[in-house]
Amino acid sequence: MSIVALWGAMAISVSASAQDYSAPAILQNFENSYRTIQSRTADIFMAGYGAVYTPPPGRADQSNFSVGYDQYDRFDLGSAGNPTLYGTETGLKSMISQIHKMGGNAYVDLVWNHSGFSDNSTTDGQGHSFYNAGGYPGLNITLPTAIDGDYHSKFDGSDTGMRLAGLVDIDQSTNFQMIRSPTNAADSRNIRPGTLSAFGRLANVADPKNARFYPDLSLAPIMVYDPSTNESNIAIHPFNNAQPLNGTAVPENALGYLMRNAQWMVQSIGVDGFRVDAAKNMPVFVQNYLDRAVYRSSFRTLLNGQQQNIFSFSEAFDGNQAFLQNFVRKDINPANPGVIGGNRDALDFPLFFAMQNNLTGNGLQNDWQNVAHASLDMNDDGKMNGSQAVHFVSSHDSGPPTLGTVGFAYTLMLPGNSIVYFNGKEFGNNRSFPQDGRGDALGGVYGNAIPTLVDLRNRYGTGNYIERSLEKENFAFERQGSSVVLLSNRTDAGYDSRTLATSFAPGTPLIELTGNAGDPNADSHADIPKLVVVNGDGTINVRFLRNSSYDANTTASSHFTGNGYLIYGLASPQGSLSLSNVSSVLAGKTPNAATSTNLPYDNGTTRLTNISVIKSNTFSATLNTNQVNLLGSYRDKPADGDNALIKLDGGVDLNGNNAVDYTTPNSAQYGFENFTTTHSPGYFNTNGNGVYMQSIDLTNLADGYHYLTARAFRHRDDGGPAIYSDFKQVIYLDRFKPLSAFDSFNPSVAGINENRQLVVHSVDQLADNVHVFFDKPAALTDSQILSLVGSGSQANQIDTFLWTKDTTGLTSGNHVATVVTYKPDGTFNVQRFAGLLTSTIFGAGLGDLNHDGQYNINDVEAFKTIYYSNNSQFDAAGDFTADGLIDKQDISLFGQKLHQVNADAATINDFNAFAASVPEPSALMLFACVAVLGLCRRRRMDRHPVIL
Repeated sequence: MSIVALWGAMAISVSASAQDYSAPAILQNFENSYRTIQSRTADIFMAGYGAVYTPPPGRADQSNFSVGYDQYDRFDLGSAGNPTLYGTETGLKSMISQIHKMGGNAYVDLVWNHSGFSDNSTTDGQGHSFYNAGGYPGLNITLPTAIDGDYHSKFDGSDTGMRLAGLVDIDQSTNFQMIRSPTNAADSRNIRPGTLSAFGRLANVADPKNARFYPDLSLAPIMVYDPSTNESNIAIHPFNNAQPLNGTAVPENALGYLMRNAQWMVQSIGVDGFRVDAAKNMPVFVQNYLDRAVYRSSFRTLLNGQQQNIFSFSEAFDGNQAFLQNFVRKDINPANPGVIGGNRDALDFPLFFAMQNNLTGNGLQNDWQNVAHASLDMNDDGKMNGSQAVHFVSSHDSGPPTLGTVGFAYTLMLPGNSIVYFNGKEFGNNRSFPQDGRGDALGGVYGNAIPTLVDLRNRYGTGNYIERSLEKENFAFERQGSSVVLLSNRTDAGYDSRTLATSFAPGTPLIELTGNAGDPNADSHADIPKLVVVNGDGTINVRFLRNSSYDANTTASSHFTGNGYLIYGLASPQGSLSLSNVSSVLAGKTPNAATSTNLPYDNGTTRLTNISVIKSNTFSATLNTNQVNLLGSYRDKPADGDNALIKLDGGVDLNGNNAVDYTTPNSAQYGFENFTTTHSPGYFNTNGNGVYMQSIDLTNLADGYHYLTARAFRHRDDGGPAIYSDFKQVIYLDRFKPLSAFDSFNPSVAGINENRQLVVHSVDQLADNVHVFFDKPAALTDSQILSLVGSGSQANQIDTFLWTKDTTGLTSGNHVATVVTYKPDGTFNVQRFAGLLTSTIFGAGLGDLNHDGQYNINDVEAFKTIYYSNNSQFDAAGDFTADGLIDKQDISLFGQKLHQVNADAATINDFNAFAASVPEPSALMLFACVAVLGLCRRRRMDRHPVIL
């Protein structure tokens, strides 16, 4: 059967002989910040998701508390000190980078249909008009020649022109050519700039930094032909991430502005695709321009060297299969890169509506015959083979049916693509929008039903789809050679017995994989067999589990479970994965549930996964597999396993042969390496136990999180799909101290120099926490500094890698900041940044050690005290050399200062007596040091580059 499948949710064409394939599920993660999603990447990896889809990232019109569908500025993804609801541009990039590291893809919502609620008549509370503020960045809300500018009239009631939910609707057919992200205020081609802010915003004002939002026309383009418009020799220039300000501003229309933003999101932000919002409400031709915008634009490549294609899926709220076919295009052809193709799909609304109406709480109403053939997947070739459609059971707009878990068991075991919607509720537990999601999408307080199904999808979602039984109340299908799925829509208690044909050989044991068979809640009377054996004619005798269960030891009453699904499949290897050289463990936590007395609600924000910390240059991963006896007695020798492979992140050379061993996309081996240190499969051993070990060199890996999978395969000699078990560990590599760098030390309020804000950034992007002290003496040891750490020293994290600390009442002089940087596992680094020069109202400057604005004998006496303390004391006014020390080099400069300010004789005499008593190097050496002081200082500034 033919298929267009997604490896890690990325579309790849497969030959006609390939088997139907279920791509790793997409996690729709809403109501979580980028920082939280990044911190839970370990849980996303362990659950088995292949992609994460997040809300529109651009600045919202209504407020920073908006979910984001009311787009204001598509290029403003949040900045330090001014985040969106979800965080900042840096935070989004960091989150995407972590998802890529685990081997996944990152998708965002793309809103091309509309902007926000503000229009030409909108004013703020001070009477300032939205129009005078510039309107929407990059778009015209009105023009002298077109009253509605780049938008449809608010009186337009058509599907493609109406104000959906009151949001102003973009007219993608307008052709007003202008520079829409202006860089030069003198350019007459610019969009009209705002002149008077409204709602605290001013749009379309020229800024040279806007150049980063444009491709670099000096870079070589790809030349393409677009068959949808019959245009040839189209030059698609890339964005220049190495020198982003080399972008060239050029005129474009509204659609061109949207296209440029999409290309920027791919090439500069790193997204791998889009969920296209409100696609039904845009002209169909707009989809082709999305194809052009992101065609061949990804900078990522697969392990086989092939460029990764951008994948999109449209939200067209319609149940008509033929209509939705207009939104599907899958004709990107790597063999013909000069012709623009598409790699987009559509959300499976026909199937969604069918499940809404037939997985209800009314068992008499439900009918599987209305569901089984409803999918958009059937429309192109009449087959349920994953060739198109992105399945979903619920979303941020619509909740699930009553039998939602049954719906997930169905959709997650289908070929093709499938989404699980998760609402993290980080921003509140009572928001009316977006809808609640599956609280157990990543596990936690609501159980592990969904992670179990996601795992089974990954391991048993290969093999052609074969319908085995279709009745009103019971539905069964097989993934040929892998598993048999049994679904019930009955809401009463009990079971229904059936005999089903299969493709498995007679005598083959099939184990129930979901855990519902024999579960005290779902199957209280243990009516459902945990193991079935294929009959001599290839059939199996099964029982369909209904969605209610009798109460224990009685049939007089029952309770609803919603667990009317079973999956039987070939057993996979059993065992455990262990690591050597683990120095500690970052323990996962058990989240709280949301109750009136138990807050905060943290099921969506708490990391569950334990993370192993490794501080050495090497470690070994050992997979031990066990002889498999199903239910303790049924010997299943093939399940002992005949091979195992190992994979780190998205695919890294672990066994030292300078290449990743398996690079064929859409295969169970993709990105994996052979175990070469020890390779002893259980299937070939008398006792059935297997041992696989790999010694791994870590010196070429960066510190931080890494994602390890050992995959053990069941022995198969029948040509069926690979059946395997995954053994996973998340590792935190910590070989080096965290490193922070000094950014600035500017006044908190302009002109008030005594109040300053220190800004530092995490150079290695591994800082978990930062503390700051000012003017601590150099003699303090690291342990003494750590003993001072507390709430008063806590720095403020204003961006993913950016921290600030305010201080007040500074005296004049060269101050020192002591910065303590922590990694998540507690590894720390103490750094001193000296020479933070300030000139304030407190003191006359260097040499005025009592800060009274004068130079006299009291300053000399204060200097003596500090000098003789051997740097166990510090005063910024005494550090002439800006090195954070009060030492011999400062003495000579102090003397020069006293002469420059014409200090009185008593002061000079006292200083000379002090200087004479201090053992000095030769006069020549002292003179040389003073003479080259500028050079010495420049070298210190190289170490601390922003000392001013």
